[in-house]
Amino acid sequence: MTEIDAGLVRRWVRGATDALRRERAALDRVNVFPVADADTGTNLYLTLREGEHAVRAAPDDATGVELLAAAARAALLGARGNSGVILSEWLRGTALEARRGATAATILEEAARSARAAVASPADGTILTAADAAATAGRAAEDAGGGPGAVARAAVGAAREAARTSMTEHPVLAAAGVLDAGACGLVLVLGAFVAAAVSDSPGTMERVSLDLIVRPGRGAAYVPPEPVSPDASALTGPGGLELMFVLTRGAAGAEHVAPRLRSRLEEIGDSVVVVGGDTGAETAVWQAHVHTDRLPDALDVAAGIAGTGTLAQVHVRHLEAADPHEWGVVALTGAPALAADLAHAGAVVLLTGGFGATVDTVTPDDVQRAAASTGARRALLLGDTAGASLDGDPGPGRGGGDLDEIIVLDAPTDVHVVVALAALGTAPGGVTPREAAESALAGLRVARPVDAGEAGQALARLVGPADAARRPEVVTALLDDDAAPVADELAAAVTRVAPAAELVALPTGRPGRTVHLGVETAPREGV
Repeated sequence: MTEIDAGLVRRWVRGATDALRRERAALDRVNVFPVADADTGTNLYLTLREGEHAVRAAPDDATGVELLAAAARAALLGARGNSGVILSEWLRGTALEARRGATAATILEEAARSARAAVASPADGTILTAADAAATAGRAAEDAGGGPGAVARAAVGAAREAARTSMTEHPVLAAAGVLDAGACGLVLVLGAFVAAAVSDSPGTMERVSLDLIVRPGRGAAYVPPEPVSPDASALTGPGGLELMFVLTRGAAGAEHVAPRLRSRLEEIGDSVVVVGGDTGAETAVWQAHVHTDRLPDALDVAAGIAGTGTLAQVHVRHLEAADPHEWGVVALTGAPALAADLAHAGAVVLLTGGFGATVDTVTPDDVQRAAASTGARRALLLGDTAGASLDGDPGPGRGGGDLDEIIVLDAPTDVHVVVALAALGTAPGGVTPREAAESALAGLRVARPVDAGEAGQALARLVGPADAARRPEVVTALLDDDAAPVADELAAAVTRVAPAAELVALPTGRPGRTVHLGVETAPREGV
């Protein structure tokens, strides 16, 4: 690397972000590890884009070290997915060593070390392998008398070779016949640094592209190593949900937080990455990532380690791979168990509380990040937006440039959210998701929350006397933990007061005896 001056950092971060944006689709297509959810390129891009926004917003007189620190912090707070969290920690290691005035080789070594340390179970043939290779080559070049430029060129060459051979190091990659998407992404980031170092302005930078055949398995020369027979679980892992959150707490004892959090999360999931730490002020900040089928247990871990601190961007997403689509859904809820159901139904969920931790108010940037995580061009926002700090407009103009629009629907309760999301899965052809959700909500009646002991009577009042124009079709009941036994009583009540209706009873995961009821009605035939 050459001297870390401000112009170099600005060119590098912008060039690397542009390169990831151009190549995100190619990287998404070869994303098979740790989960085949087709979003590694997108996650790397969204993560670094947060850093680029911070650099662009920094004062004109900011130093290169200050810009690196700003980019690393923003990337940590806005990291998306396993690969994005790892990249954010690689950037943090870079920023820390640059602040200490380290040489180029030492910076690369610390970046690789901190990235690897953040991952609970590192695997060969991944972005971590590429980072290690870059650091080793950079050290050799520096020890041989090479300057920062020689170190950078050696690093990117070694990372490229590590990416090119990644398929031979990992059975999942070998079975799919692809290179590791994260390793290829790091090649782009390092390549952008070399391009930035030899240019005077972003306008004169050489365009950085992915000069690797990411699907060599499609070529006739490819011969997979033996044996190659991973089962389906090797492609998806045991965790069907992705949980991410940002933890902020006092700096005292900060060095113990990441190892504890990493260890506890690994007991209940996989793909565990925890990055961050002391910010140099009175607080410390971490971003955590885990794939798990035990969401309540993972949230308990987060709440327990948060202590008197706060959580933010508590993000739940189902990991099932999906083709690119035009519409996505962001759902806000304070019901932990419901978050899992909403995620399985296709929403990216922002959890606002309900599990024993103080959760910061949802912001427009939180919504933007969640909407971008849907992979869609347009997104519906469902939930109690009155309880969020959205200033009436969550996007798309708040730095989210990849989305055409975010539409906020009037869904003030969890019952509204469940009904609107269910309508999207049954919408007939030619009806837009917005139209389907709005139609379902127009026919919804919601009762005030009641104690479990009053649920049957509340349902009877909600259904009311027979309506000549509309008939009850679906009854939705959301049950807090101690209200679960009332489900049978509600089923009997539905049979009495609305025998043609279907009962959908879901747990909220919140303590207490409260029941939340809604009735969907439909026009009667011939009316």
